[in-house]
Amino acid sequence: MTSFTSSSSESDGEFIARLYGEFKYIMLSTAKKYVDSPEDREDIVQESVVKLLDKASLLRGKEPPALAAYVVYTVRNTAINRLRHASVEKAHFEELDGDTEPEADTIPLDELMALRELKIHLDRLLSLLSEDDRTLLIGKYILEYNDAELARELGCKSSSVRMKLTRARRRALKIIARDEVLRRDEA
Repeated sequence: MTSFTSSSSESDGEFIARLYGEFKYIMLSTAKKYVDSPEDREDIVQESVVKLLDKASLLRGKEPPALAAYVVYTVRNTAINRLRHASVEKAHFEELDGDTEPEADTIPLDELMALRELKIHLDRLLSLLSEDDRTLLIGKYILEYNDAELARELGCKSSSVRMKLTRARRRALKIIARDEVLRRDEA
């Protein structure tokens, strides 16, 4: 993987073009998890590139593993938003047709607020972990990487990933336990 430190003469567009060249296959692979159509995958990746262009100054100088995670999350979120938008459009068209009743599969507001609060809490807890621990835990449990993929992300041997994961889980559990004690003390 190439270094993504950029010179002052490199424009945001050139930087993002270089980023796209490096992560194109990861981006397409991520989009493939959400849509079957190659055209839809390309659309999602293109939308993601536009979003990344807006964040070029934030992305410059990031380490390759952090950059890869940012790119993957951007594509994932773009795909999820696109699927949500498509389902909303479909529901509206069905309402206009009058043939079917709109589905009542929306999440109640109180559940949505609780989920949002939980996400904020988890994001805060994740930020307390080291970059390697975050990469391991997100890679294993969210991105569902295997040991070889995690080893490549961390630049270590595949045989040492299991021990690193065990230690990362222990550190994460300590942070969660400490946080729970603090929350109980505050209550």
